Amino acid sequence: MPFMLFSSNKIGHVGQILSGGFLGEVVVNNLTPPTPNQVQAWGAVIIQLLVGVVTIWATIRKALQQPQAVVQVPADVVPVISAAVVPTGSVISPVSVPAADGSAQ
Repeated sequence: MPFMLFSSNKIGHVGQILSGGFLGEVVVNNLTPPTPNQVQAWGAVIIQLLVGVVTIWATIRKALQQPQAVVQVPADVVPVISAAVVPTGSVISPVSVPAADGSAQ
């Protein structure tokens, strides 16, 4: 049967004509434009596949991510940082906190 795949002989030539005609008929008769419902269904499937691939990619990327280094700041630097945030021209009055016995200090 491999002789039918080549048109170098008479049987191969006839086989090529018949198979080409058959494939042409199949293509002409079965390939019709999709309906709007088919387009919508395939569009939804493609979007769901893309969302799934991106979700899996992000999950794997997050799992393989190295933990970030924690920078520890000494306690004596913290007031300097909070003082640097306050503008220089503003007036800050101390807040009176009532003591445990109810009197203000």
